[in-house]
Amino acid sequence: MTKTNQIPTLIAHRGYSGCYPENTLLAYQAAYDCGARFVELDLQFTSDTIPVLHHDTSLKRMAGIDVNIFDISYEQLKQYPAAYAQRFGNEFIDNKFTSFKIFCEWLKTNATVSAFVEIKQESIDFFDLKTVMEPTYQQIKNNHLESQCIIISFNKNVVEYTHANTSLQTGWVLPAWNPETHEQLKIIKPDFVFCSVEQLPKKNEDLWHGSWSWAVYNLDNIDSALVMADRGIKFLETNEIGTLMKDNRFTT
Repeated sequence: MTKTNQIPTLIAHRGYSGCYPENTLLAYQAAYDCGARFVELDLQFTSDTIPVLHHDTSLKRMAGIDVNIFDISYEQLKQYPAAYAQRFGNEFIDNKFTSFKIFCEWLKTNATVSAFVEIKQESIDFFDLKTVMEPTYQQIKNNHLESQCIIISFNKNVVEYTHANTSLQTGWVLPAWNPETHEQLKIIKPDFVFCSVEQLPKKNEDLWHGSWSWAVYNLDNIDSALVMADRGIKFLETNEIGTLMKDNRFTT
């Protein structure tokens, strides 16, 4: 137990991304097998506006080829490996990119899992907010996952759109820690506020209070995670879900 007597809840950042290619079904199944019941993912869109689990706009890091995801169709994307070879070599050379449709089908079979779905700014900029949000929500709705999916973004317009058009919970990833952001936060009132460990104030009395739950990212070792837990931060996001889950002071 931590000093606050609060057991923090762990979120698997991009799945078990410390040991498996991030944002792919393989990483989410591995996180689930470790006990994770909260996961986070990133959505980008192909040229035919298919939502795909992917962080970057380029495929360079994950597939080893410098192709922009906005310039290829989903059918073309399926030809490339999601191996993250610069980190894992050829260990996952047969791994494939995961569409949001495939992820939702997996999530539907794991009713105890909740997913924080991050809408990436690059896709909003390339297409537009409505073009990005409509197929995302439709996929959630088609699979009856409204209670399992939380829409998050650095873009506050995503939070406002979600509130106006869906019943989904929301999270705002803070773009900065300043008075302007605080005022915006009080207006949009998300259910969760995500903040980087570097941005978070050192003193608890400087934390902004509201109806939201705080989630801090990324905490990849037990000591740093316990510091946040001792401050009463409820949700901790980590790349090393397997490592932290081995410690009985954490839960998911």
